[in-house]
Amino acid sequence: MTTKKELFEQFQKDWQKHYELDILKQRGYTRQQCKKCKRFFWAKEQLDYCQDAACVGYKFIGNPPSKLNLSYIQTWKKIENYFTSHGHTKVKPYPTVARWRDDIYFNIASIGGFQPYVVSGEIEPPANPLIIPQPCIRFGDLSNIGVTGRHYSNFVMVGQHAFNSQKTGLFYWKNQALEHDINYLLELGIPEEKITFKEDVWLGGGNFGPSLEYFADGLELGNCVFMQYELLPNGSSRELKTKVIDMGAGLARLCWITNDAPTSYELVFGRVIQEMKKSLKHQLDQKIFLEYSKLAGVIDIEEGRSIQDQKKYIAAEIGMDEKELFSQLAEMFALYATADHISTLLHAVTDGQLPSNAGGGYNLRLILRRAFGFNEEYGWNLDWAKIIELQAENLEELFPHLKEGVQTTIDVLHEELEKYKNSKEHAKQKVGKLIQEVGTKKRQISTQELITLYISDGITPETVQAIAQQQNIEVKIPQDFYSLIRKVDEEEKKVQTFDVLDLEKTKMLCYNNEFEFEAKVLAIKDNWVVLDQSAFYPESGGQISDDGFINNKKVLAVKKEAGVILHKLEDVQGIEIGSIVKGKVDASKRKQLMAHHTGAHILNTAAREILGPHVWQAGAYKDEFKAHLDITHYKKITPQELKLIEKKANEIIAANLPIEKKIYPRDEAEAKFGFRIYQGGAVPGKELRIVSILDPENKIKLKTKVFDYGIDHEACGGTHLDYTSQAGLLKIVKKESIQDGIERIVFKCADAAIEYIQKQEEILSLVQQRLSSSEDKIVQSLDKIINDWKMCLKQNTKLEEKLFDLILEKEFEKAKASNKTTISLLELDLDDKQIDKLAKKIMQQGYIAILKNKNNFVVVAVPQNFSENALEILKKLNAKGGGDKTIARGKISS
Repeated sequence: MTTKKELFEQFQKDWQKHYELDILKQRGYTRQQCKKCKRFFWAKEQLDYCQDAACVGYKFIGNPPSKLNLSYIQTWKKIENYFTSHGHTKVKPYPTVARWRDDIYFNIASIGGFQPYVVSGEIEPPANPLIIPQPCIRFGDLSNIGVTGRHYSNFVMVGQHAFNSQKTGLFYWKNQALEHDINYLLELGIPEEKITFKEDVWLGGGNFGPSLEYFADGLELGNCVFMQYELLPNGSSRELKTKVIDMGAGLARLCWITNDAPTSYELVFGRVIQEMKKSLKHQLDQKIFLEYSKLAGVIDIEEGRSIQDQKKYIAAEIGMDEKELFSQLAEMFALYATADHISTLLHAVTDGQLPSNAGGGYNLRLILRRAFGFNEEYGWNLDWAKIIELQAENLEELFPHLKEGVQTTIDVLHEELEKYKNSKEHAKQKVGKLIQEVGTKKRQISTQELITLYISDGITPETVQAIAQQQNIEVKIPQDFYSLIRKVDEEEKKVQTFDVLDLEKTKMLCYNNEFEFEAKVLAIKDNWVVLDQSAFYPESGGQISDDGFINNKKVLAVKKEAGVILHKLEDVQGIEIGSIVKGKVDASKRKQLMAHHTGAHILNTAAREILGPHVWQAGAYKDEFKAHLDITHYKKITPQELKLIEKKANEIIAANLPIEKKIYPRDEAEAKFGFRIYQGGAVPGKELRIVSILDPENKIKLKTKVFDYGIDHEACGGTHLDYTSQAGLLKIVKKESIQDGIERIVFKCADAAIEYIQKQEEILSLVQQRLSSSEDKIVQSLDKIINDWKMCLKQNTKLEEKLFDLILEKEFEKAKASNKTTISLLELDLDDKQIDKLAKKIMQQGYIAILKNKNNFVVVAVPQNFSENALEILKKLNAKGGGDKTIARGKISS
């Protein structure tokens, strides 16, 4: 496997080809070598160092190269104005939740919105060249956030992109890109002699190319990647058909370089930080903080340098004890990190991702619990709702849609806070046991144990540290802890039935509502048959496949691989390649499946209306008997909410709304309907089939309106009805909480719903007959029966106690008379629970109990101060079972 290091070494051997650009030479830049990191860079003046923070620190703090003092929003506007007045089009940012991708949960870079289809050349970019303010979410730098002054989990990447294809030619490449980058930095007031370009290489997604990172006075501002090569499976490479300029720059850093500020956090979060600072418990020494800030650039957990060495270096430079210095700064670090984490939550929830224990929600819960932990540790008592509201106001000019997510984010946070509080008692018990073991064995809690506690129990290392400190036990948290526990999702490998690469794609007739057809046989393997066309719907999108016959042979399964439909038959006798066969689809089953699939879309719309815009589909299943829809929701759906969802769904059905099925180019579909179309996750291909529930007469009034027209639009390959009324009726059967943050609604439509209701009526009628009660008095009759049963249970318990007293009185007298310490009763006419209870009573009176009933169930109970062992006694009785020294239970074979 080719590594970034190997590629960099190759590029360095041929540096003139990759890095010696006309624009740099024309403007007086020369190639130089940094005396510290030994890497090559380009600068207008002769310098000893490349100006990377790791080599020079933050030289700009106290003396920024730009004196413009721009705000965060002003910085963007200045950049936007430069690029749009120089031939670039500003495009709308993509969501932070990357539902159009199947390889990542969150958008991690400005190029992410254009991968894979624009970058591969399959579809045209929305503009070319373009500029984009892309909010990104990354979880790799958590330990750096708040500490370095520049790291975030949620940040805005200024993206400058150009796509050079065969159609456009190489119209915008290295020289053009770099000239614009120099010029926009000049617009921000940065003198050109302060700008350096450091040679690097970029590798990702099978593509790679040279890149030039640019710096000013110790701060990396951006990275201009020239994406021009493709890695091949054999390790060789070739030029890409579409060569891409992928320049990404941090808006926070560009703003920071124009201000005399110790960190970028105050500039980015503005009023949020001001509000949070009111809760600080310790007054920070501003002089020490300023000195630290200038040196903080050397800290970077991700770069692999020893964090301990970095801290020692900083403390020595300031002239303070390392522990004392970082103890003074810790609260401010935590405050900045908390502001960042709440900003990330707001972006993610607004774009449709909720905290959970799996997938993308896992990391959201991680940072939220970090924030809760900081709030407790430092006793801030933060007003979370106010912070969220201020975050949205702060970014309103850049991202006005965040205001729509404020209330949902507040609700989600408070729900998560309750879960966090409930988990703390569990954490104390779990960590308490570990600390007891650690103390006994006189060892430290290992990094692996911290990782296991977090992944298995959601217990943060900070929580472990706080609990341990109460018992004077030191817990060391690795600085790269949150990098170590990042989730890696393994994709399930798809097993092909047989190789379909050489076969033509099957013409799908199922969308035309055809149920009988003729087709030519293209391939046969075992009992699988491929035809040139087919009316059978293959299993996909949670919808099971059609039933039916091909040449009177029963079709057992239908699936699709690479556009080819495979039919599994009961046998293939008499069917040959090249022959013409007749197919017949079970129309009744198909119509029921159509009702259930359309019902899922209707139910999704109804749930979003009742529960809120954070509702997204998280899974679905449809067969001819029932269907279910899994939706994202941060708490359990109440019975009342379920009734309202069902009512809204049936209102949509009754409205007889038209359902449109139409093919769109992917970019057109995204532009027209937004990213809500990806309800079922990523959909491959440059064209999308959009299923739309339209409402031309505005019959349905929605308060949660997420589309400009119509009530629902989804990228979907399933079979659907033509009008909502054809679903007949939607009946919710039950609701399940299948996973934290995901609710499952089981439902039935059309004939399946009617049959279900009729069955329920039959059961109700039978109960009515058995109770000899009228329908309106069934509940009253049941209540009487239950109350009578409870009275009998109480009387039975009293009789049981009297029976035990009689037995024990007699046995205790015998034991005292004979000076015995064991009471043995071997043929009791009691059930298993009763002899268990009786054994415990005997033990509590200071006797060993050996009891057996007529079912051969044995209980042995030994008082704690006795030397005898209950489990050993059980074994001597030849009983199979288990237990401990005090209580053991088992059964003797007949």
